[in-house]
Amino acid sequence: MSRYTPAEVLPHAAPMILLDEIIEFDEQNLTAALTVPCDHFFNDAALNGDVPAYVAIEYMAQAVAALSGCRAHVRGEAPKIGFLLGTRAFESNVASFKPGTHLTVKCSEVIQGDNGMGVFETTVTGRHSDGSEIVLSARINGFQPPNPEGFLAA
Repeated sequence: MSRYTPAEVLPHAAPMILLDEIIEFDEQNLTAALTVPCDHFFNDAALNGDVPAYVAIEYMAQAVAALSGCRAHVRGEAPKIGFLLGTRAFESNVASFKPGTHLTVKCSEVIQGDNGMGVFETTVTGRHSDGSEIVLSARINGFQPPNPEGFLAA
């Protein structure tokens, strides 16, 4: 089990912290978990209260940010903001997630440049209450500028 919580390693505030738990991490990988909420603004009335599968991109991006935040804490630094630049090869076998569904989110660093650009392989997995498998995957492209405040001021 990780010694950090999502609130400690993500540069987010409620209600945008979507991960419930950091399960484990090392220098290049992170595993997190969440339970799909029943009362979040991502719950879609048009989907009978389900959360659309595309929200998994944010789950994946938060796993990447959490990995960066865990690394920062290990170095004695505060987490820095980063930017989701895009995703490639997003695949999903579901259209939405039912509230109460437990999901596991994993990310693995593929490459991290000195310029702050990074590429990560990510997955979201779980099971619906009927036992059917949930599998989503994507390659996440992100950017964490060395000086976020200066970058935003420019």
